[in-house]
Amino acid sequence: MKWKDRFNFIRQNMKKNKSRVFMTILATAIGCAFLIVLASVGFGAQRFIVNDLMQDRAITEVTVYGKQSADEGESPEITKEDLETFQSMENVKAVSHKIQLRTEADILYDAYAGGSTVSVVDFQSEKEAGLNLSSGRMPQEENEVLIGYHLDQLLYKKSEEEAEDQIFNQNGLVKEEYRMDEELLNKTIEIEVEQYKDDEWVTETFAVEVVGIMEEPARDWQVSNDVYISEAVLGDIEAFTGTAYGAAIHPDMKTDEVATLQSEGQDRVYSDVQVIAGNMEQVEQLSQNLKDEGYHIYSVTEELDQINVVFAVVKVGLIVVGTIALLIASIGIYNTMSMAVTERTQDIGIMKAIGGHPKMIRSIFLMESGYIGLMGAFVGVVIAYLVSVGINMLLPFVIQQVFDQTIEEAIQLSYIPPYLALICVALSIGVAMLSGLKPAKKATRIDVLSALRRDV
Repeated sequence: MKWKDRFNFIRQNMKKNKSRVFMTILATAIGCAFLIVLASVGFGAQRFIVNDLMQDRAITEVTVYGKQSADEGESPEITKEDLETFQSMENVKAVSHKIQLRTEADILYDAYAGGSTVSVVDFQSEKEAGLNLSSGRMPQEENEVLIGYHLDQLLYKKSEEEAEDQIFNQNGLVKEEYRMDEELLNKTIEIEVEQYKDDEWVTETFAVEVVGIMEEPARDWQVSNDVYISEAVLGDIEAFTGTAYGAAIHPDMKTDEVATLQSEGQDRVYSDVQVIAGNMEQVEQLSQNLKDEGYHIYSVTEELDQINVVFAVVKVGLIVVGTIALLIASIGIYNTMSMAVTERTQDIGIMKAIGGHPKMIRSIFLMESGYIGLMGAFVGVVIAYLVSVGINMLLPFVIQQVFDQTIEEAIQLSYIPPYLALICVALSIGVAMLSGLKPAKKATRIDVLSALRRDV
């Protein structure tokens, strides 16, 4: 019998029992959909966590926190010599390092003012590390600076007497009615620093020119109010404050504490250091080299490895649970195929009488059970995708109603990768054929004379 004839024989016999076949396909589809949806929760959670982790971090970035001291068991801060060591290492593309001003600084422009985080950076290193600008250019002169994306939205008029909760909106930005109506790019701003001198507080301003604005933060809730200055501007601030890194002296400080602040800074130390690898494949080797040198590091790839291991176990568990539902559906396939063999006993006897080989007869029933599994898997995949879309659409609404909180609409609790659907289809067909294996063998053992007499 040709393959085409086998398919026609299968279709004709399935049409004779449409209701039974339909219910069997439906049970298989439900089992397949349950398997996919259940596993998609694991895939969706992993995808959301990884994307959230990677949203504002470079995959090639290795953060260095300090170096372990063999003598005292402490982690001293990173020095300039350490930076030179990092730059000389293999696979290092750039070394980003910052020194944060150790005092509160206000940014002044015209009649507007606001707080800011002032940091000293090496602009060439930041450029090599991948610092992107939304507008403007990188600084070239000592008095040129970069500012955060939101800084111009954080300045308001000093004369305003309203409370801060009236001036700032829920996102931490100044409301539009109090906000400046011009950008700070290519404008001269002043950094105001306060210090306690001669039993009184005095202030000094340092004029700098804004030549570039950093790109918008990846997360909507983040507010970028940074100001990146050069080493020369830091020197001017230190000359005024008389302390390292512009640290503020308070009236209640002891003499030895003040002396410590004034004596620090001879050797620059860096608390925020990132070593950038050339590509993702080099991160692991670079991380190991830094560990071998005794540095305390953090790499996002290490966290990703841990996350992937955890979710691999979770996904396997969910797939196993979902497969149980598919196995339950296989009972229906077994019953359907057993009934098919019984009902087609005479047809089987005729095929044997005209020389039909047992392998051919077995293949017909295996093909029929596999066809049922394929149709059930196809319907199940469609149902699973519809359920997945529905879950992702309803999730923000449910959380808002139950927990009275709003979340980003981009969140996906359920995610179905294409290979998950293909695995489920293959699994469904395999389980269906295994379910039809015993009835198919039974068909090959039917006696021809008994089948023709309809005694079976």
